[in-house]
Amino acid sequence: MRKLLLISCSLLALTPAAAQTVDANGAKELATTLSKYFGKTAIEKNILSVKPEGDNYKVTLSTAKLLEVLPKQEFFKGDFGEYSFLTKPLADGSWDVSSKTSFKGSIEIDAPTGKESTQWSADNMDLKGNFDPKIGTFSKATATYDGFKMSSTAPTQQMEATAGKAKAEMVATANASGGVDFTQVQTIDDFKETISFKSDPAADETVTDGEVKPTDPAASEELMKIGVSAASLGVDGKGNGFRYVELLDLWAFFVAHSDDFAKTPEEKTKLTETNQAELKTKLLAVLPLWEKLVGSYHFSNLNVESPVGPFLAKNISQELNLDGISKNGTYNYAVRTNGLQYPVLPIPDWSAPFLPTDVELSFGTEGLDLDTVVRGAIKEMDLNKERPLSDEFTENTAAAFMLNPPKVVISKSLVRTIDAELSVEGEVTFPMLKPQSRTTWEMAGFDKLVDRLNKASEEEPEIKNYIVFAKLAKDFGNELPDGRIQWVVDQKVDGSIQINGNAVKGPDAAGKPLFDSSIFGLTPDDDSAVTDDDDAATLDDDSIDTEDAPLDDEQQEVAPDPAQ
Repeated sequence: MRKLLLISCSLLALTPAAAQTVDANGAKELATTLSKYFGKTAIEKNILSVKPEGDNYKVTLSTAKLLEVLPKQEFFKGDFGEYSFLTKPLADGSWDVSSKTSFKGSIEIDAPTGKESTQWSADNMDLKGNFDPKIGTFSKATATYDGFKMSSTAPTQQMEATAGKAKAEMVATANASGGVDFTQVQTIDDFKETISFKSDPAADETVTDGEVKPTDPAASEELMKIGVSAASLGVDGKGNGFRYVELLDLWAFFVAHSDDFAKTPEEKTKLTETNQAELKTKLLAVLPLWEKLVGSYHFSNLNVESPVGPFLAKNISQELNLDGISKNGTYNYAVRTNGLQYPVLPIPDWSAPFLPTDVELSFGTEGLDLDTVVRGAIKEMDLNKERPLSDEFTENTAAAFMLNPPKVVISKSLVRTIDAELSVEGEVTFPMLKPQSRTTWEMAGFDKLVDRLNKASEEEPEIKNYIVFAKLAKDFGNELPDGRIQWVVDQKVDGSIQINGNAVKGPDAAGKPLFDSSIFGLTPDDDSAVTDDDDAATLDDDSIDTEDAPLDDEQQEVAPDPAQ
């Protein structure tokens, strides 16, 4: 489906006026347009072909012909199938795109450990959409298929995966400030995967009468099998101000000048100054790539069958939330696992209630200035030099980053058990590259946790040592109105730590700073100050160079006589 979408996006270069009649001339014009994004060779060698078919154009991608034009090699061989779709111009300048097909493919690789093979297929795939050249993507599109299968075989591993019905939807509109706003949702039902780990056939070779006889790979012993299944798998995406048209325009430039990027023996490209100026203009045009991009995938009712039993999770998800390239960018990542259940594990009975039922981690960075770096690199770049970016630019960029590093932000993250919940949120900054943080920790169910430890100590007395620390931690905390215990932890640049305003660690011993600001032209408050560690370092350095230093009386007494 992705291949079809990529080819469909190439339709954007056709103007509405040129897109009204379906005939041989229109097919030729469409082929010319596609060549801007796939190269003239793709059309000349029939890797991509365009033919009128009724009131549509039929566009076909032949992977077999693509393999024919690639350099000959013995590493892999494959059959990646043939893909086609129908498209026709509409009165408003957009294009109707549709495809109904079933596809399959396979690949074999001669890896150092033996042959590896993979096969895949999807049944009854149906794609429908409306491509809008003005935004460079589909204004709306849907895609479905009835089922998917994949299998792979290697000397020490075998995998089988299947999925039921799948559906994807996309909607996109122009953003008034530039680029495109889009949303896309994809769901897949009844996902199953089984992975079998086998003994290495090479390890099972036998020697008879001096001749090595390898074991039949099919007879390899199965060491372990893991099964993964989920009621559904979802993938969601949302973007604001995504630069579809500009990115396709940049891609067309790379295709048109693909031969010019090849390095000569003098480590230069064939790009002229005019070419490089055009490239820089197009690179700047794609910025900031997008204003905001959010993506996630999630499993529901996940079941992992292992040799020790099933591990279950009601939901597992990962999320990315990314600004575009900006002067003050925010970039966040989160992973959440909820409703965890475990098989009977080889652990003491008292410890089972301490296993987490929910784990949520969310963190990222704020205040990251990628815009200055990227724009500076584009301006500085010269592809006809051995080093496209000068050492001065690289050093200045690194210096600027170290002088103003981004902030690390911990959004609310937690670990939950059947009795308790521990959460944390806060931020870490790096003034002069030394960490300074403020984090807030809160715990619900603290007393229940201590009660379980007390009961467990009846079986294992050494647990009483941990109870002492647990009670001490509670003494440092503040009890909130809802019964939670809260600890606000402040770590200062000097290494000192406070919990709820109470000092628990003093400043680090004086010594050389982690960050030497003088190398970037900054003057510290007192350049003449020499720390104790500096004195120690000086003494250590002097003590190493003893070639001409006289020995003191004690050393002379134990010094060996060269004559001996």
